Amino acid sequence: MDLISYGDSIPEGEYRLHSAFANALNFRKGGLLVSVVPPRAGAGPLNVVLRQLPPGAKRLRSTRLYLYIDENRLRKEPEARYASAVPLVDATPAALSAALKALERELVLKAPPKSLAFVFDKKLEKAFSRVFERQLLIRFRRAVTHMRAGDYSRGVKTMRGLGFGLTPSGDDFISGLLAGFNFAMLNLRYDAEGLIEKIFFYAEGGNLVSNSFLRCSYEGKVNAKTGRLLRALGGRDRGELRAAAREALASGHTSGADFCAGLVFALRQALEAR
Repeated sequence: MDLISYGDSIPEGEYRLHSAFANALNFRKGGLLVSVVPPRAGAGPLNVVLRQLPPGAKRLRSTRLYLYIDENRLRKEPEARYASAVPLVDATPAALSAALKALERELVLKAPPKSLAFVFDKKLEKAFSRVFERQLLIRFRRAVTHMRAGDYSRGVKTMRGLGFGLTPSGDDFISGLLAGFNFAMLNLRYDAEGLIEKIFFYAEGGNLVSNSFLRCSYEGKVNAKTGRLLRALGGRDRGELRAAAREALASGHTSGADFCAGLVFALRQALEAR
């Protein structure tokens, strides 16, 4: 059992199996989930990346020097520790604005149907064709309208838990918002601390998986795919930006696109407020 990386936000303690999927084993301690994943899932603040998932694993234990998966002991080598902080980039607001426009175009072109990319192109709303989907769309629109008006309390309460999947689209969008405002606070000197606190106050719901992702974004911690995308936003290589965007968009069914939609929305708001 080879340990490739472990997240920098995994508290010491005992964890029990919460849920098992083909590409993830989720272990719970209180309200926190730690995921054991294969290399293609990538590093993250709460991820343990193994070369191969252990079948039938039931327990995870984290100590200062070791991770234990059932009876298997894995040493926490310092070079395997994934640093999850939102990156500091060397780019002017004008350069970030231009890169954001390129990311938005990529999102609109490559996002899967029924994602929240429709926020940036109304033509994508056509994918919401069934009666239930149209009702979802109405609620999504209402939430975004509140946020554009600056009422994030109502917007987040309206969007929280809304949508399909293991992590609903609304939760993924809110997670992207939190990551985006943390990035803006660091790289644009945008005063977002109060806004981040307000969003997170209303963001958590009854979905333990979503809550773990939301807390990481609230704390300014992102997975490797998002970190690559944010660094690409601060660079000049549009090929790297496209590649990073497509990698991020490929996460889950619509989860990656929904997260990116929230990220772009937050950065747009920050840039427009300058």
